[in-house]
Amino acid sequence: MKNPADNIFDKFISYAKENGISLGGKILIGLSGGADSVSLLLLLLKAGADVRCVHVNHMIRGAEADRDEAFCRDLCAKYGVDFQSYRVNIPQLSEERHTGTEETARDERRRILISSAKESGCESVALAHNKNDRAETLLFNLARGTGVRGLGSIRPVRDDNGIRIIRPLLCLSKDEILSFLKENGQEHIFDSTNSDTDYTRNYIRQVLLPVFERINPAYLSNINKAADLCREADGFITECAYKFIAEHEQPDKDALSALHPAVFKKVFSVLYEQKCGEALSDTHLYSIFDFVKSAEHGQRLQFPGSTDLIYENNGFVFIKRVRPLEFDIKLELGENIIAGKNYKIFVENANFAKPLDSYINIYRIVKRIKISSDIIKNDIYIRNRRGSDSIRYGNMTHSVKKLLSEKKIPSSLRADYPVIYDKEGLLFVPPFAVRDGIRGDEQIYLTYCES
Repeated sequence: MKNPADNIFDKFISYAKENGISLGGKILIGLSGGADSVSLLLLLLKAGADVRCVHVNHMIRGAEADRDEAFCRDLCAKYGVDFQSYRVNIPQLSEERHTGTEETARDERRRILISSAKESGCESVALAHNKNDRAETLLFNLARGTGVRGLGSIRPVRDDNGIRIIRPLLCLSKDEILSFLKENGQEHIFDSTNSDTDYTRNYIRQVLLPVFERINPAYLSNINKAADLCREADGFITECAYKFIAEHEQPDKDALSALHPAVFKKVFSVLYEQKCGEALSDTHLYSIFDFVKSAEHGQRLQFPGSTDLIYENNGFVFIKRVRPLEFDIKLELGENIIAGKNYKIFVENANFAKPLDSYINIYRIVKRIKISSDIIKNDIYIRNRRGSDSIRYGNMTHSVKKLLSEKKIPSSLRADYPVIYDKEGLLFVPPFAVRDGIRGDEQIYLTYCES
């Protein structure tokens, strides 16, 4: 008959196989010295994994933090495991960044572990989250406000900046982990801040979870089952969203309106994350739902991170709000190349100008206008559009902004759109509008060519 430690090891191996967690290759362990990470080290060693350990001293608990670092170093020496420690002054960083202590510590641990994994050639980073951690995270997300993805809580596998994050202890409860260490006669350290209920997670662990246990002793398994179901549901919804995105390069109203609300929100969540690398809140997703139903051409919805959702040309697209580099260039006779742009301006004397067909055969868009030689004598220039720009043609003054909107120029291109002007104002908004009264002797040909 197997002892409890062997049963726990079998459970660990089975969970890894079921969730596609490879225990081969080099694995970096985030080792704190607590029961969870110590048992993770022992289980991976027993599985024959090639492991290294990294410890992050947050410099929060003084001598106790130094004790933890020394314990981890001695433990790795005992088992012949490569060990590296890092010291980060979390209280100081937290103050500088104006972020919470927990958030700052988490971000720094993540940064160090990913960086260390790459430097040491590790394919995976193993973290020691367990069943209890997963239940705490689900409740934390629920209280804070979340959707199906957040209710899926901690996932067994994910990718982070090219490194695979694995959590093979999610099948084990805290009690099982402590039992495993006891069976193996292995000590661990205790972090005194874990008893401080001012920290949200500690409050959930010490105050809320005992209430759930009182309601149902099987609460831990039930919460983890619920997290699994939510993870599966989110996986299916995500699959549907990616399929839709692949089939609709720029989704239109009709296609979006036909989607199930869950898939609709996931589509925009994926598109935003692809554009910004961040997640959208449910509040933002609901605002998108309302926007899509009523949006008219050219309307936009603004989001954090200088990003807009724009409805134009019968489709919706996220764009980053980037202030274009301003340019203002005098046009000379001959070929005028604007650095970094996909268009050229040719200014030619009518008697020596190339035939229009010679440009049409080369460029995608060609527009030639004939102007008076008197205009050239006083110089003409090209620059990007400004907000107050207008041009007079057809005996009426037209806003360039409105003109570009009517011509369905994408919003992302309007701020950088070229206009040609002289001392009297705009004379040409290529290829759409030419100022009244510029023809004169028509001795100058101005040809706009866009590739």
